[in-house]
Amino acid sequence: MKFAPLCFAAAALGLAASLVPSGARADFPPYTKVVTIAVLGPMSGSQRQYGIDLSNGVQLAIDERNQARGLTDFGWKIQTFDDQADPGIAMQEATFALVDPTTSFVIGHVGEEETNFALQTYHDQEVPVIVPTQPYFGLTQHGYDDVFRLCPTDVDEGAAAARYAEKTLKSAKAAIVYVQDQDGVDSGQGFQNYASSGTALKAQSFAVAVDQKSDKDIVSGVTAYGPDVIFLAGAGHYLTKTLSDLRAAGVTAPVIANGGFFDADVLKKAGSAAEGMVVTSCVPPLDLMPSAQLFVHHYEAQYGQVSAFALYGYVAAQLAIAAATQGRTADRRILDRLISVGTFPTVIGQISFAKNGDQFTPNIYFYAVAGGSLKYAASSFPNPLVISK
Repeated sequence: MKFAPLCFAAAALGLAASLVPSGARADFPPYTKVVTIAVLGPMSGSQRQYGIDLSNGVQLAIDERNQARGLTDFGWKIQTFDDQADPGIAMQEATFALVDPTTSFVIGHVGEEETNFALQTYHDQEVPVIVPTQPYFGLTQHGYDDVFRLCPTDVDEGAAAARYAEKTLKSAKAAIVYVQDQDGVDSGQGFQNYASSGTALKAQSFAVAVDQKSDKDIVSGVTAYGPDVIFLAGAGHYLTKTLSDLRAAGVTAPVIANGGFFDADVLKKAGSAAEGMVVTSCVPPLDLMPSAQLFVHHYEAQYGQVSAFALYGYVAAQLAIAAATQGRTADRRILDRLISVGTFPTVIGQISFAKNGDQFTPNIYFYAVAGGSLKYAASSFPNPLVISK
C-alpha cells in the first residue's frame, strides 16, 4: 500500500477524490450535546490534497462514531478551514475556527510555519490542538500544555536512523548529508546526537545548500571520508542528484534517508541510485495490520487511496472522540488535562503523551527501496498490531 509523504513540500503518492463539506454533520435530536472538531489545512492551492485527505480522515472517524452513538452520547461534527498553506492566513483561520462555542478540538495544520504561527491563538483559548503529521521539532518547545503531536519529530527520526545504522547495519562511520533547511538540520542533528552519545557509531556532516549549483565538493568530501553508511536528511528533491553523483563516484555504502524520500516522485527521480536504500517514516505498514483493515476498506470505498494525511486525520479524530467519551466532557480545559495524562486506543495502537505534548516512545518505521517501491522492513519499537512478514 502506498501513502502520501509527511514532508510538507513533497508530492502526494495517491490523491483522494472527495472534498469534505466545511460544515458536514449528522442530524441529531434537539437534546444532543454536539461537539465540533475544527480541521485546519490547505483546502485550496497546490497543497490542497493534503488538507482534503486530512479532512476526509477526520470525517470518516466522525461518521463512524455518529453511526454507533447512543441516545445520550455526544453528537460529532466537523468544520474545515482553509489556511491556503499561508502562515498569515493560518492565524486568521485559527481565530475563525474558535468562534463556534461547540468547537472542543483543533486538528491541524499541515505546514510547519502555519502550525507554529497558529499555536498561540489556540493556547490563548485553551483548546486542545492535535498536530497530525508536522514533524518540526520546535512545535512542542513553546511550553504550551494544549499541543499534542502524533508523528515523531525530525530529531526523533534522525536518532532512530542512527540507531538502525548502528544496531541493524552494524555501521561505525556515518556521513550525514543534510539539506540546510529546518527538516534537514533537525534530522541531521538527531542522527549526530545519537552518534555523539557514547555509541560505537561516529559521524561527520556534509551540508547541501537549498540553492546549491554543484555538489562536487560534497561528493569528494564524502568519498574521501569513506563512510560505511550515509544518512540523507531533508527534502528528497534536493538530495537525489547528490545521491546519484555519490553512486557515480563509486561510493557504495548503504544509505538511510529520512521521510523526505517517502515519496514516489522522489524515488522515481533518484532511479537506480535509490535501490536498496532504507527510508524512515511514521506511517506504519497498514497492509500488515489486521486491526486497520476495516478503516482501509471504509476509507477507500468512500474517498479512494489512503494517504498519510488521511490516516493521521482519522487517528487524530479517534483520539479526540476517545478523550471526550472517557471524560464525559466537551470542556476544552478539562480535555487538555485528560489528553495530557490519558492513553487512547487508535487504529495504529495506543497513544499517550509526554509532558511537552510529543508521544511517549514515538515509533519510526523503516522501508527498503526495492524495484522503485517501498517495502516494510522494521520498526524502531515493536508494534503489537503489526504482524510478522
